Amino acid sequence: MGGNSSKMMSDANDCTKMGTHSVYAADLSSYEAACVKDPNLQSFDESIKEHTNRVISSLATGVEVRSLSFNSLREVTDSLLEMNHEVVKVILDCKRDIWGNKDLFALVNDYFDNSLQTLEFCNSLEKCLRRARENQVMVKSVITYFEEEVQNGA
Repeated sequence: MGGNSSKMMSDANDCTKMGTHSVYAADLSSYEAACVKDPNLQSFDESIKEHTNRVISSLATGVEVRSLSFNSLREVTDSLLEMNHEVVKVILDCKRDIWGNKDLFALVNDYFDNSLQTLEFCNSLEKCLRRARENQVMVKSVITYFEEEVQNGA
């Protein structure tokens, strides 16, 4: 049991590290303490970490080739949707607490507003990537056409 307690403290310390001088330091300390006490919160935190790491890895791959692929965008969007789904489950589980607390209610509203804006951004980015891909195909087609004309001595 003692070893499990130290593991839980280690997990809590990993919960979202930021500088101790941050304006969010007190909130993060409270969150870390809550992670230690609540296995559901700990599980939720781990899930968020996994999604975040997957998105970062996907985007980092795009950076290596200096482009953002549809696969990277799909990974980000899928992760956002999965995280939103998990957050909605938590919100529904805690709906009485949320509706009874105006600050918590405002936080939930802000979360949903930000989520919608993020998804709108992803949709706009997807449209831009599609147009870029279509333009790239068109340019390649024109280049191929001119190369064939040059080879045929036109």
